[in-house]
Amino acid sequence: MSEKEIILEVRNLKTHFFTNMGLIKAVDGSSFSLRKGQTLGIVGESGSGKSITSLSILGLVPKPAGKIVEGEILYCGEDLVKKSQQEMREFRGKKIFMISQDPMTSLNPVFNIGNQLGEAVRRRQNLNGRNLKEKCIEILKQVQIRSAETRINAFPHELSGGMKQRLMISMALACRPEILIADEPTTALDVTIQAQILQLMMEIREKYKTSIILITHDLGVIARFCDYVLVMYAGKIVEKADIKTLFKRNRHPYTKGLLNSLPHLGEKQHRLMSIKGQPPDLLNLPAGCPFEPRCDYAVEKCSFEYPSDESVGKGHQVSCWRWREI
Repeated sequence: MSEKEIILEVRNLKTHFFTNMGLIKAVDGSSFSLRKGQTLGIVGESGSGKSITSLSILGLVPKPAGKIVEGEILYCGEDLVKKSQQEMREFRGKKIFMISQDPMTSLNPVFNIGNQLGEAVRRRQNLNGRNLKEKCIEILKQVQIRSAETRINAFPHELSGGMKQRLMISMALACRPEILIADEPTTALDVTIQAQILQLMMEIREKYKTSIILITHDLGVIARFCDYVLVMYAGKIVEKADIKTLFKRNRHPYTKGLLNSLPHLGEKQHRLMSIKGQPPDLLNLPAGCPFEPRCDYAVEKCSFEYPSDESVGKGHQVSCWRWREI
């Protein structure tokens, strides 16, 4: 990966929450890179740190409890961690755009579609009045919103979940960001609409060479749309690899457990595998590997010492003492 291709580089990111109950290490030492035009997948169970990673990149970590305590987030060489909130406004939307899991949290309920999409269009193009409205209608048609001429006057509560996500994608089209972060954008949608939303995102990538960070718990989506994958557990990246390597030659027990829990078409009916136990309490993490209580490969060393990152192939890294046996 040449330096010219890298558009975003995260180095040793640590985002912690200081609560009345104690310290929560939501993201604990994550490092990864994103190339121009690449789709990077981040997968893991709820509470693994996926969403907090995306919020950290955008400088939207909930305050006062949340804080980036260490690390760098380099966008084209500029460290976003050092930017003020005023400076970050120049990056959000224009250069980095986020589609959230629930679009209602991103849409203002008191403004109609035309007003909200129009604001995004004006950030890129100097349009007003009739020209602005026509441009908004054109963008709505691109994301397959029917009757765009009348829908432009609708309010968010008058749209279905799929239409709201299409509206968020239309804003991304209007802003043409270099990085699109999609935080579980299809969770609340049915399977047919999920496919349409993901296809729209891929069309944006192909047309504008947009880099995409896709956060999801759905490994089927990861397999179909991503080039490179990060597997997160308890705030740490436990394995990272290109998509083919992750599915065929994974080396972490957690990754293997996630893949074994997937149903496979064409196989005889059998009981699905599951990962035993529950995700750890982030307030009381063990001294060693947090996956150790649930791991079938664990040895004594796993309980008191966290494994270092090991390179097991080109672009393939894993944090496990026993990766050679897996």
